[in-house]
Amino acid sequence: MDGTGRTAFEAEALPQADALYGTAVRLTGSRADADDLVQEAMVRAYLNWDKFASGTNCRAWLTRILVNAFINGHRRRAREKRLLDCTTDPTREEALFTTEQRRGRLSDGGIVPEGLDDDLHAALDALPRDFRAVVVLVDIEEQSYQEAARALGCPVGTIMSRLHRARARLRRQLAPSERAGLTLAATSAA
Repeated sequence: MDGTGRTAFEAEALPQADALYGTAVRLTGSRADADDLVQEAMVRAYLNWDKFASGTNCRAWLTRILVNAFINGHRRRAREKRLLDCTTDPTREEALFTTEQRRGRLSDGGIVPEGLDDDLHAALDALPRDFRAVVVLVDIEEQSYQEAARALGCPVGTIMSRLHRARARLRRQLAPSERAGLTLAATSAA
């Protein structure tokens, strides 16, 4: 990258690092993992800065890179773990498949956003990856549907549909807790 590109990157992308860190903490559930994820996203953004359209929303572009890095990293770690389990004990071929996969439901692990109670942590963790990403971006990070759509690379209608279904699942899962006095602002907005 030439000096002009580097200056533009420093002016537009670097100020977004704090906002990316907040999203990364919510996605990973760990400050250390969030640091690594933000660093990876910023390196990817720097290497691909020539693909950024100047004058567009830099935060949305960076958030999309961050979310993609999170999804790809988790998939890679899950494959590596299953492969390692299988190679250390060849009789454990079933280790290549998670219980959720055997049941036909994929899950990529969980996030533990700060400031949320244990019931909500568990409910978010139970959501499919695509639903959870939309809830994190729209309800927790308070991004608009358009920003979330750009970050996830899908149409606004898909964001709205996933958010509606995710909120419905959260309501069903949290219904016993809500009767005990728990309220969830994100699900009441549906």
